[in-house]
Amino acid sequence: MPPKGRKRSRSLPPDVLSNLPDNVIDVILMCFPCKDAVRTSILSKKWRVTISAELLGSLISHCPLLEQLVLNISEILYIIEIDAPMLRSFDFTGDISSICLKNAPRLVKVSLAGDNMRADDLDFAKVFESCSALEHPLLDFFNGRIFVEESYEAPTRLPFDLSVKRFYLPHIYLADPYKLSFALCLIRSFPYLEYLEIQVYSEAEDDDRILESLELEHFSDVTFNHLREVKLVCFGGTTPELQLIKLLLAKSPVLVKMLIDTCDLDDEPLETRLKIFAEVSSFLRALPEAEVVYDKFKYQITYI
Repeated sequence: MPPKGRKRSRSLPPDVLSNLPDNVIDVILMCFPCKDAVRTSILSKKWRVTISAELLGSLISHCPLLEQLVLNISEILYIIEIDAPMLRSFDFTGDISSICLKNAPRLVKVSLAGDNMRADDLDFAKVFESCSALEHPLLDFFNGRIFVEESYEAPTRLPFDLSVKRFYLPHIYLADPYKLSFALCLIRSFPYLEYLEIQVYSEAEDDDRILESLELEHFSDVTFNHLREVKLVCFGGTTPELQLIKLLLAKSPVLVKMLIDTCDLDDEPLETRLKIFAEVSSFLRALPEAEVVYDKFKYQITYI
């Protein structure tokens, strides 16, 4: 018998909400204000993993004044359509192939950090189809693994050009021909590019596909008429890296400065370093006055 004056407590009911079908949960969440719907733990801790791609896209589209969006999605979803006409900044971590910027005409800055994905699902034309105002993209999917069918061929460029001015590519692995192909596809599609920053990694040097993709002949229809500054971080002096430098110097008629990080060369003999510097100095420059500066950047990407 409970002590006198103390009310008998009632046990909490079981968490029946978590056992509802996903489509029912989606309908319930749509009745909440967007801010509360995103904080799904107000109803059930288990709901955090049940939001569908369709519901997420619907929640975003119901925020017509949304200017900044950050998504970190570990679960594999179907296509997430971003319909946000006022969106100016988008930061996404997850499967890049699940993103479709369907209506983002004011988007200026976007950061996409990807994980493992299939190459044939990675369609950058779909990702950037409405981003006519895009100026500052950062793309980092090079730490993940791209699954490639034997017959797959990466696109050489997008079906449209974008007005990108500053492009950031951390962790680009030059030894992977498919990842390199995706990066070059985007660079070709940014004719107004003014600043390019790449964090390069390269170990293998004997893959003919890599060296061939960086040859000047494959860029005969491309000139970087607005590119004024290039920054290469983690430069190790490998053949693919030197070929990339040669390409950028030859195809950039207004290039003022190329900054090359030499941290990874510190352990090389002086003779090797001097040989690498001499080879870079011998490359033809579209603008003879273009300056090559060697410095140490401590493995940092300066994304703004």
